[in-house]
Amino acid sequence: MNWKRYKSLPAEQKRNEIYYILGLDIGNDSSGIAFYNFSVGAPEVIDLSGGYGRPSVPTVMQYIPETKEWVFGEYAILNRGSGTEITLSALMARLGSHEYVEIDRRPMSVVSVIALFIKELIGNVRNINPKAEIAGIVVAVPSYFSEQAREEYIRAFKLAGYEKELIALVSDRECVFAHYYATHTPREEHTLFIDYGSREVRGGLYHVVPSGREIAIKSMSSLFDESIATAKVNESIRELFLDFYIENTGENPASAEMINAFAYQHKDILFQKNIRSKPVKLYFNFAYPPFQQTVKHAHIEALTAPYLNRFHQFAREVMEKNLYGVQELTFSDISNVICAGGGFEMLWTREAVAHLFKHAQVQFYKNTKIVAAEGAALSAAMLLGAAEGYKIVLEDRHQLSSDIGLVSGKDHFLPLVERNAFWWQNHPVRLILVKDEIKGGMTLTMASRSVDGDITPLGNVLLDNLPARPKGVTRLGAQVSFSSNTDLTARFTDLGFGEMFPGVDYERAVSFNLA
Repeated sequence: MNWKRYKSLPAEQKRNEIYYILGLDIGNDSSGIAFYNFSVGAPEVIDLSGGYGRPSVPTVMQYIPETKEWVFGEYAILNRGSGTEITLSALMARLGSHEYVEIDRRPMSVVSVIALFIKELIGNVRNINPKAEIAGIVVAVPSYFSEQAREEYIRAFKLAGYEKELIALVSDRECVFAHYYATHTPREEHTLFIDYGSREVRGGLYHVVPSGREIAIKSMSSLFDESIATAKVNESIRELFLDFYIENTGENPASAEMINAFAYQHKDILFQKNIRSKPVKLYFNFAYPPFQQTVKHAHIEALTAPYLNRFHQFAREVMEKNLYGVQELTFSDISNVICAGGGFEMLWTREAVAHLFKHAQVQFYKNTKIVAAEGAALSAAMLLGAAEGYKIVLEDRHQLSSDIGLVSGKDHFLPLVERNAFWWQNHPVRLILVKDEIKGGMTLTMASRSVDGDITPLGNVLLDNLPARPKGVTRLGAQVSFSSNTDLTARFTDLGFGEMFPGVDYERAVSFNLA
């Protein structure tokens, strides 16, 4: 059903049980789906395990050449057939790069694979009600999603047959806040939001100001860290299990997939239980001969020590890098901490937060994908006029709203930093080949380019006293750095051109303001 048509229905018709308003969060590691339950007036998760496991599902697809079938979710991880299966994971990280994979000797776009995953995921609504009609869908997406990734993601929904039902792609942070304030009374406070996921840890410091049915949430700091992502922790676990295997058998396993599947099945045992006093026994029954391995707290302490140290450092950096120049905030100034992500299923992360934020109210969400999916379902119901709630107004000026670069002529624009990049990132040096002859110097014009393609000059950069060179043999290095989301410095250096025109010690730096 077209969501615009559903929105125009009278209120009494919207509550028909055949209509389903969905929220999705398809992550790199796992995915969740929820619907807005009219009978209770709240979003409700769709448990894909049937109540016997995690309600989320791994974001994995597997193709079996012998039967030409696709296997979905956890079955794709645990299935071990003839060894010719093609297993595809980390799908969301591949969006935006026009990537293809080879299936049956033919190229298949990653967008098409994700479309199959979407179709399977939404197909679970039929298990609740075979006559179900999808009225609208809101999808939670990471804030770092590029424009190209968004375009490919929307195309995946079109290929899956849900183009008309897709209302919007909404920031996953906004979805989590929508879920949180559906059950918590908003108040003015400083809130720390930490999302510990498979690709990275994301931390944000927010100033929350409620006003009636609207909650203004201003992002004060926003940092990412890939070095302690759960994918890294999982790799450390796999290496630990591999060491156990080699130590007990004297050889490497016949298949790396056996260790991977074993690590996937047993990692929660190591982190969700306190094994300080009672070690855990693991049974490597896929080895020949099978053996038993005791895992002690010392093993886990050694494995997590570098992650724990970096987590503490990351929390301090989130507090220190304050965009708005508010007085220096300390851990005791934070009254509310929202912790989401698979990383918080590990006991040591929960203990670390409790230690750092002793004076704060801490909310742990065991499964972020489910929380974000429920928040997305609530957002969808509100957008369609089928539910009430707080309108979340998230202000985040950490991502650049325009391209920054050099302009020549009317419309020739060379981007140095692209839109949606975070201002605090280390932006790479760009190489510029000057086609004109250099006679003592040249002038460059810095500019910004909006999403609509409108170019606004920021100012000129005079590069005087450059070495005299003929046409096409002057190379410059250009790098942009930011001290805030509006204040930038452009640095230009001479790189020379081969042995005939070596580079000289030359640098010019000019500051600009985007406000």
